[in-house]
Amino acid sequence: MFYARCAALTLTSLALAAACSDTGPGGSPRVVIAPILDSLFVGDTVPARTARYFDARGDSQATGSVRWFSSDQAVFRVDSVSGVIVGVGRGPAVLSARANGISGASLLVVSRVLDLSLLLDTIYLMVGDTFTVPVSVRDKDGNPPPVRFTPVSSAVVTIDSAGLITALQASTLVPFTAHADSVTATGAVQVVQLTDTLGGKGSFTVLGTVIRRARAGARAVNYPRPGDTTSFRVSLPVVAAGVAIENIVITLRDSVAAPVTAAIDSISLDEATASADFVCRPKRAWAIWSVLSTPPLRGLSRQGGTIAITQVDTLAHGLAVSGRFSFTGQRSDLYDDPLGGLPVRGTFVAPVIADSHQCR
Repeated sequence: MFYARCAALTLTSLALAAACSDTGPGGSPRVVIAPILDSLFVGDTVPARTARYFDARGDSQATGSVRWFSSDQAVFRVDSVSGVIVGVGRGPAVLSARANGISGASLLVVSRVLDLSLLLDTIYLMVGDTFTVPVSVRDKDGNPPPVRFTPVSSAVVTIDSAGLITALQASTLVPFTAHADSVTATGAVQVVQLTDTLGGKGSFTVLGTVIRRARAGARAVNYPRPGDTTSFRVSLPVVAAGVAIENIVITLRDSVAAPVTAAIDSISLDEATASADFVCRPKRAWAIWSVLSTPPLRGLSRQGGTIAITQVDTLAHGLAVSGRFSFTGQRSDLYDDPLGGLPVRGTFVAPVIADSHQCR
C-alpha cells in the first residue's frame, strides 16, 4: 500500500531535509531549495526548482553549478544537470541539490490525476464520541468528484455515507473505505475504553495527505504551575526500540476536568529553546511536533489551532479523556518562511494523572 511505503519513507525524509537545509552548530554552509514542499501530478513535467547557497554566516553567495537528485525514481525523475522534474508515480520523495560541495533537500509529492486521501487514516474515539473523517481530493482538471463512504453498521461503530463515525462500544480496529469515482482510500477506527491510568492511543498526520502518518501512545497529565494553578499537557510519542523518535506535545494553561475546546496559540523560537517557563508556567495553549534527527526537526504551533477534549471519564486512579486537535507547526529551521508551516492533526484517547513532580 502507498501509505505503508509512505510512512516508512517519510520520517527519514523529514530528518534528511532538516539536516541538509539547516545550519549546524556554530553555523555552517547550506543549500536551500525553494519551495521546501512541492507537488505535481503523475505525468507532469516541471522546470527546475531554485537552489541557493548560503555561507556559514548565512549570507547568500554564488551558487555555481548544481547537481540534482531524486531519492526515489519510481516517484519522480529529475535531470541531474537541468533539474527538470517528471512525475512518475504516486508518493513522496526527496529532491536534493548539491552545490559547492553542500547538499540541500526538499520534499516533493506526486499525486495521481485523480487522488483521494484520508487526512487521518487511523482514528481513536471513546464510547459516545462522534467524528467525521477528514478527506482531501485532488483532481488535475480542477473538478474533484464528491466523496462517499461505504456505510458501516455494527454493534461497535456506525459510519454513514458522509464519513460520520459514531462510537458505540469498545472495539478493535474497524476498517472503513472512502470513494471518489473509481478511486478509493481505506482507514480504520478503534473505540478505546480505558479502565486505569495505563495505555492510551493516538494517531496523527503531518502535512495532511502528503507526508507523515503515525500511530502513537497517548498520555496526559494535570500538573501544578509553581505558585499558581494547574496546567494540562497531552503527549503522543512514537516509540521505536524504547526511544521516542517522534512526539506531539500540547499544553493548556488550565487543567482539564471536563470537556473543553481551546485555541492553540503560537510559541516562539525563544520560548521553545531558551526557557523552561513555557512548560512550567504556560501563559497560553501551545503545541510542538518534534522528530529525533540531527539536527532535531520541530514544528512550533502558530495561531489558529484547536484542541477539543470531547469526553472526560473517571478511572480507578485518575481520568481518561478523548480528544482531537489541529494546528500548523512552523518548522523551527524555517521559522520565518511561510512554506515552513506543516499542517498537523490527530485524535487520541489518553489516561490523565495528577503529577506534582513536573515542575519542581
